[in-house]
Amino acid sequence: MLSMPYHAGIIVPDIARATQELTRKFGYTFNAPTTIAIPEVEDRVGGYTRAVDLVAAYSCEGPFRLEVIASQGEGVYSARLSGLHHLGVWESDPAERLRQLEADGEQVDAIIRRSDGGISAIYARAGHLAGTRVEYVNDDRRQQLEAWFETGIMPG
Repeated sequence: MLSMPYHAGIIVPDIARATQELTRKFGYTFNAPTTIAIPEVEDRVGGYTRAVDLVAAYSCEGPFRLEVIASQGEGVYSARLSGLHHLGVWESDPAERLRQLEADGEQVDAIIRRSDGGISAIYARAGHLAGTRVEYVNDDRRQQLEAWFETGIMPG
């Protein structure tokens, strides 16, 4: 069973401009953009597997947060996918979730892996949501990520 989404990810070409606009229009405030070094992205949209430096900012307001991600490249984070990109949910067993998604014939756009090879997150399209992805985030990262959301400092 899935948990309720805890964030919505939005791909934008200019992260500073987007966060300013979201603040102006809706009153959100954002932590400073942070570069996240992802050891391995198996990007099935872009057709590559490699390390990616992703720049993102989270809204300070919660519990449901906005994640603003700077677009890059031609894959799952590309500018052509700008706008609502995904709804993020916590996942207690991402390896089993991936197995089930693939067994069910769901479209998996990317698998994000940690340096130890474990799955950090999965982006899969939810056909009933007009192509919006669900990001299944390994809940073993929950405490670390929530600390980042609250403080703006990515724990080491």
